[in-house]
Amino acid sequence: MYRLGELSDKRRRKIGSALLLLGVLGLVLGVVWIHWSSFSESLLIDGVDVVVTVDYLNWFPRGPIWLGIGYLIVLGATTLALVGATFLWVLNQRMTWARATVAAMISWLALLFYFGIVPSEWLTYAQTELKWSAQTVALAIPPILVLGNTVEISYAALKDVISMGYHTVMLGAGAVLAVQIQKIKEGRPPSAQPSEQKSPYGRPLVKGDA
Repeated sequence: MYRLGELSDKRRRKIGSALLLLGVLGLVLGVVWIHWSSFSESLLIDGVDVVVTVDYLNWFPRGPIWLGIGYLIVLGATTLALVGATFLWVLNQRMTWARATVAAMISWLALLFYFGIVPSEWLTYAQTELKWSAQTVALAIPPILVLGNTVEISYAALKDVISMGYHTVMLGAGAVLAVQIQKIKEGRPPSAQPSEQKSPYGRPLVKGDA
């Protein structure tokens, strides 16, 4: 983490701009992907299975799997955009009230996305597209392990377990990230060269002869 705290302004802006641009482009791609892949491939009309034709993007692959890939693209793109914005406007910058407001907004967007939108979309996706309901069995525990009884785990329970595991991992990752941010100036190994010291005017400090 100490290397992030020693990035030059030029390199920081370059990395931040690239990540933010990739994130925005990825979001556009993901939204288009989700929109078109969510159309049904066919409809049942009067007992007849009719193929659905969708304008000029009819060639776009459709179905639950492709829709899930679109959600993953949006997840990755949003992460890139948030990290890029952090690099560009917060990292290694003198904390003013305006910059603190920007940092708070980025943090709020991250919390809203990872703990609000992502879990909600997962539950909706599992229930509607994957049809993971309480009536469908995901796996059955061998009777020898449960004293000869029949114990079955439904897809609804599996869906909730995945959601709980996601929240647990993300809470742990958030706590670790918060601690590491506080130590961003620490952890330099003895072999690492010290960063160049600069004057308040931005010029490198050079030790001269007395």
